[in-house]
Amino acid sequence: MLSRCKHPVALGALPPLLAYLLSWYYDGQDILLLTGTALVLLLWAVSSGLERWRRGEARPTGFLPAFMLAWFVWYAMTLLWSPDPYTSWFYVWTLGALPLAFLGWTLATPTDPERADRIWRQFRFGVFLSALVLAGLAMYQYWHWTRIGMSPAGLRPYGPLLDTNSFAAWMNLLFFPVLFVWFLKDESVVENRTGRGWAWALFGLLALILLADFSTDSRGGLLSWLCTWPFAIWALYRRPRVWRKLATVGLAALAAFSVFQWSRGFDLVGHLAPSFIDHNISTVSRWLMWKATWHMYLAHPWGGVGLGGYFLFYPAFRLPAELASAGTYAHNDYLQFLAEGGPLNLAFLLAFAAILFWAAWKLIRMGATSPARSIAEYQRLEAVGLVLGVFAITGHALGNFIFYNLPLSLLAGLFLARAWMVLAPPASSPQTGIPAIGRQRLAAVLVALLLAWPVADLLCDTAGVTLMNGTWVGAYLPNAWRFPVLFRTAELLSVIRPLDPAPHLLLAGLYRQSAKLPTFTAAQRRLQLDSALVQYHAALEGIPREASVLNAIAALIAKHGPALGLSPAATDKAAVGYWRQAIAVDPEDLAIRYDLATWLRLHSQYATGRALLLRGGNRPLLGREPKILAAMIAAYPDGAPPGFRPRKGPGIPARP
Repeated sequence: MLSRCKHPVALGALPPLLAYLLSWYYDGQDILLLTGTALVLLLWAVSSGLERWRRGEARPTGFLPAFMLAWFVWYAMTLLWSPDPYTSWFYVWTLGALPLAFLGWTLATPTDPERADRIWRQFRFGVFLSALVLAGLAMYQYWHWTRIGMSPAGLRPYGPLLDTNSFAAWMNLLFFPVLFVWFLKDESVVENRTGRGWAWALFGLLALILLADFSTDSRGGLLSWLCTWPFAIWALYRRPRVWRKLATVGLAALAAFSVFQWSRGFDLVGHLAPSFIDHNISTVSRWLMWKATWHMYLAHPWGGVGLGGYFLFYPAFRLPAELASAGTYAHNDYLQFLAEGGPLNLAFLLAFAAILFWAAWKLIRMGATSPARSIAEYQRLEAVGLVLGVFAITGHALGNFIFYNLPLSLLAGLFLARAWMVLAPPASSPQTGIPAIGRQRLAAVLVALLLAWPVADLLCDTAGVTLMNGTWVGAYLPNAWRFPVLFRTAELLSVIRPLDPAPHLLLAGLYRQSAKLPTFTAAQRRLQLDSALVQYHAALEGIPREASVLNAIAALIAKHGPALGLSPAATDKAAVGYWRQAIAVDPEDLAIRYDLATWLRLHSQYATGRALLLRGGNRPLLGREPKILAAMIAAYPDGAPPGFRPRKGPGIPARP
């Protein structure tokens, strides 16, 4: 518990900063980073809340903490009806980072306002320092790509993320808090004649954020930044020397915009024209993605396809003309929330947007508490900047995926939590009637009950991913130990975490390797292959729409059908059935389609295999590989049909 440490204030900002830094490079791929971030947030929030309760301190009250708790509980409840519960499990922590970070900050904040303000200043310093690092990373990427001769269309930094528009939203999230703190610090310099160096440092950071923001060439980022400015001007227009400072920021923004637009021929201005938007592949593809997402919702109108299940269902709904996206996100968080969780899931996000409107209006209308700008007034204006930063990315979510980026979701929750402290209602009275020793014991029991299940599952997920890493296994396990250690560990994990596909897939691979041992009899070999099939089917429990697992089952049956006791006809029927299931789940997977076509060719079903490949030429993404498809079709004895021309794709679009 931080309150028992020798320097509790110094350590109070450490957990949220650590979680924030761990989230940078997650990008929906590195489960180790997600589990680390989730564990830090969960332990911080639960331990802080129980410590507050154990000591009988007042608890946060009001609508917003209750709303955030209900939001996180809703995310967890969606696991009960998600078609792909294991995938949804990770998005509970990605999307739930916002309400969980909010709850963690409100529970961990000391009741003493002065100590709470000191912890916030330390956290703010860490965030502003991270903004300097992020802006520097963007500038390095731009310089490096220019040096190696990348075309101007590709010079769009994305920092630690995988999407340049999301990085622009990150810069907007940081810009407005820095802007308001700089305004207040500059006023302090004029009034107190001190801190001029800090004011210049903040303005330099503001200029760097503008450079990084405009280097992305993001239309959505620019529009959300411009749409947030009226609220900022409304909050600041009565401050001293405001127009001079606004003009300074405006000139800095214009200079940053011109620096990066000059090399591109000021294309961003032209890209905002209606004629360009109507015909540009990225915007046209967005309309097509949104239409497909709406069809996805209509097919699953109540519970949706499950949190994070969008990319698993999208290939079946993708429209033929949509070629510009990877099919991972809908590029509209509101539509994706609707498709993944139904109307109630969307209602939570809309309520969050409404809360931001209310918080901005309330904070701006509060006014000064006294003519001599008190600490409360300083906090009020800083809170306006925090809310406007979150407001900017919430608007940007209409045209891109924002809250599916872990650092943005987490930081939005922390910013809103600090702003809420200004608007928070009076805390409830301290709890009484429980002896101190009784509180300590009960708190320990509650901690164990609240943390046991999610912590154990997250640790098992981490262990499963680590085991699947062949590099790690080869480096640290001797050959003699490798098989028994992997087998026993994977077997244990498959029992503890049955929905995790990783240990099941590892066991399936180990069983298939064992079946190759020359010392095994036919009965023993069949037992190993049957066990591999059982593990492959168990891997489908957590993610039933995993085409690669269905493909592996088909390949196993096709290769070892006689060893499994299947007749040639039964082998053909089972293998082709699983291959067709895999193609139905992911009709754009070229490898699966080719495997089935090859099997059909080996069994003299030339027309069926060729037709399968020809239909692949009409799929959106497969049509982008005309040479590969033509080579596959030409491999058949009678070659391609006369006049066959695979459709040519547009190539890599300028804007993802």
